[in-house]
Amino acid sequence: MTRFILPLLGIFIFYSESIFATFSPVQAYGDTRFLVPRFLFLFILLISIYYKPRTAYIFGFVFGFMYDLFFTGIIGIYMFLFPLLIYIALAVLKLIHQHLIVIGLLGIVLIAGLEWVVYQFNLLIGVAGVDFSTFLTQRLYSTLLFNSLFLLLLAYPLKVWMINLRQTHYQE
Repeated sequence: MTRFILPLLGIFIFYSESIFATFSPVQAYGDTRFLVPRFLFLFILLISIYYKPRTAYIFGFVFGFMYDLFFTGIIGIYMFLFPLLIYIALAVLKLIHQHLIVIGLLGIVLIAGLEWVVYQFNLLIGVAGVDFSTFLTQRLYSTLLFNSLFLLLLAYPLKVWMINLRQTHYQE
């Protein structure tokens, strides 16, 4: 029964991203800000560190494919970026300490990289409607802040839960 909890939570987070995306754009200080939830990527990152990397790669590939199908219409960008960024995160974490604050900062840096690569890809195919400075001020900064709040609220409870889940699976 416990093996279904992680995929069900992933599906719940996947659909909750679209709910949070309905609150975007936000008018703040006379400017339009776009809040892009990347909760699913952060969830997969925490799986890779505190549960099992193999499971995170599978989740990254499957949920990236679903993300491409439901939200972008361009098959492949998230499907390959999610596992690639998880691989980069695990490589970096072999070199530095795996403290939750470090992991949170790494997650924010990886989200910035994800947003930048997606923006560059959209620019390459001609569907990006804004220049780079507008992308930075209206989308990237607010997205990083929004996802930082998610990390502040849920990273520690998810860490504890995943460690307990991993120990339960090892005992079975």
